[in-house]
Amino acid sequence: MKRIKPFNDYETASIALTNYCKGRDLTYNELAVGITNIHHILSTHGVAKNDRVSITNEETEVWAIKLAAIVTYGAVAVIVPNKASNADKTYINNVSAPVMSLDEYDNLDLLLSTPTLRPVRINIMQFSLDDDIIIDFRRDRSGHLHSVTTKVYEFMQLAETIKTRYSSLRHSRIPLMLLANQNSVDAKEVLAALSIGAHIAMAGSQPSSGTLLKCLKHYRPHFVCLDTSTAEQLIRERVLPMLHNPNMPSYMMSSIARRNLMKQARKRMMFALGGCILMVSVTGGRFSPDIETFLQRIDFPYQII
Repeated sequence: MKRIKPFNDYETASIALTNYCKGRDLTYNELAVGITNIHHILSTHGVAKNDRVSITNEETEVWAIKLAAIVTYGAVAVIVPNKASNADKTYINNVSAPVMSLDEYDNLDLLLSTPTLRPVRINIMQFSLDDDIIIDFRRDRSGHLHSVTTKVYEFMQLAETIKTRYSSLRHSRIPLMLLANQNSVDAKEVLAALSIGAHIAMAGSQPSSGTLLKCLKHYRPHFVCLDTSTAEQLIRERVLPMLHNPNMPSYMMSSIARRNLMKQARKRMMFALGGCILMVSVTGGRFSPDIETFLQRIDFPYQII
């Protein structure tokens, strides 16, 4: 990100964003054009350093462009949940006090039109590691809204973690992150992935387990973000049936047979999810006891966030 490094350094033909349902790919060239156009919109509206700008989390390529543009401009992105009520929006506005909203700028073709003005250059030395970068409003288990604020240093740590996790293995392609559905989208994860030049694929708002499995096999992601209910549905409907006797009583097998069974189960599950998984990040609470026990027994790489 331009707060960390000039985002326009990624002006290449590499894929930045993919919308699986629409079958559309956006390159880093196009992402840079969209960011430049949003920068000029912010500048025209008089947005200054550390001002807050709201966008609704729609988990689309347009949303990702606006998110990246706000942050690289030097403003703070206020993330409004999708389908928020008027009362919710009033509460968010009172708490975060955004100076403007970018929700009306949804025409992707216009955002990707070649800008006639040069990119807005931001002096990154003006920013502090303790500056806010994102204020993400989310719902807790009881349905109440609460805000999660990410600062520059937290974002940098996350980007470095993703980069280190990926570079620890040998791969012939750039890191790819799959956003499984709307409930799993984390703005800072999206920004961190883009900041290291990763490819982000979006499976859709609420894809079926079958559609999600096809998406996983097609893109073979290294990182996957999804919510608990979607993950459990995928495992129960699409993964467990492919495993050989995953529920066989342990007392009927020797210790060697149990270990081999768990290794085989892990291998088949990794293959079903594309074969390149480094980490699955799960939102929305813990798994059901049986699913959690199964994942721990096969040593599957996941984390609850």
